[in-house]
Amino acid sequence: MLSCVEHPNIVKMIGYCDKGEDHIIVYEFMPLRSLNLHLHDLKPGKKPLDWKTRMKIAEGVAQALEYLHYQKDPPVICCNLKASGILLDEDYKPKLSDFCSAQLGLTWKYSPVKSGIMLTFGYGAPEYALCGKLTSKSDIYSFGVVLLELMCGRKAIDGTITNWSGERNIVSWARPFLSESKFLQLADPLMKGQYPYRGLVQALGLAKMCVQEEPRNRPLTAEVVTTLSNIVSQTYEEACGTSEADPLTSSTMVHRPLAVA
Repeated sequence: MLSCVEHPNIVKMIGYCDKGEDHIIVYEFMPLRSLNLHLHDLKPGKKPLDWKTRMKIAEGVAQALEYLHYQKDPPVICCNLKASGILLDEDYKPKLSDFCSAQLGLTWKYSPVKSGIMLTFGYGAPEYALCGKLTSKSDIYSFGVVLLELMCGRKAIDGTITNWSGERNIVSWARPFLSESKFLQLADPLMKGQYPYRGLVQALGLAKMCVQEEPRNRPLTAEVVTTLSNIVSQTYEEACGTSEADPLTSSTMVHRPLAVA
């Protein structure tokens, strides 16, 4: 199955070994390793991801999902999309890895114990936790979590918060800001305001749609790809803080961080 999956944004399987106790799958080498290392575990002196790179990564992941959902025969559910499973080549081009595969039907239902499919905590869609159902819309939910990570810089589950408040989960934490259109408060501080306000609003609006509780309210994979491609293709001013235009009305302004009282 994995040997038949071929897409620029899916890591290529080189071979495998299943002799005795050695059960190994060999993939192509990805020098920049996984996305989560560039978002959450930056080493001292390491430059954080800029806006354009983040959006190109999101677009590439969405294109991989579109391939799995629509262009494979039979179609495939990624099942376990997460930041640590998105690998980066030397040009920060993303490639999916470490995903379970399953034929797509109208609705697939799994027993988490019998199927062996265990979704990473913080990324799994609500319907899987409630009744073991997985569809392409389940992948869209997981993608929405990854998109929030790219935009906000927070982990899907923040282990530094010891209690089980809503702030520990990135979706629960972000929803109040998204519902009140407080987009600037969600932007990753490591971007230091170097992002277009309109692009930020569009990306967070897409994330909000992807993490809807009801699967039918989430966008189709093709719609996600189209939205991200439009964001990536937009051009913005390079300099930060050179314009005094209102960020709510300017379509080209790169946001200047607000002063904190």
